[in-house]
Amino acid sequence: MRRVFLASLIAAVVLLSVLTYGGAPRRVVTGTVTEWHVGELISVASDQNPAGLRIALRETVYQGDTRGIKPGARVTVWYRSVGEGRPVADKVRVVAAAARR
Repeated sequence: MRRVFLASLIAAVVLLSVLTYGGAPRRVVTGTVTEWHVGELISVASDQNPAGLRIALRETVYQGDTRGIKPGARVTVWYRSVGEGRPVADKVRVVAAAARR
């Protein structure tokens, strides 16, 4: 009986985590990297947020040449607000230099 209760409690916590994270609306920002700390955070300045939006990096998927991520590089970041101090990035795509306007 105790094992069933413990298993149910663990399942409920996992389900709640998935629903909370998975249900958070995904947002997108494209702009210029102003700050970059590998595996920790990226800050992206855009027309909507010239000061830069600081986004945490947790199990983030990267597309493009990640060696190009540094201040001044153009990136697109898909992120969610998941109850942490800052939003968390799902994906970061490096915008190729040839594709810049």
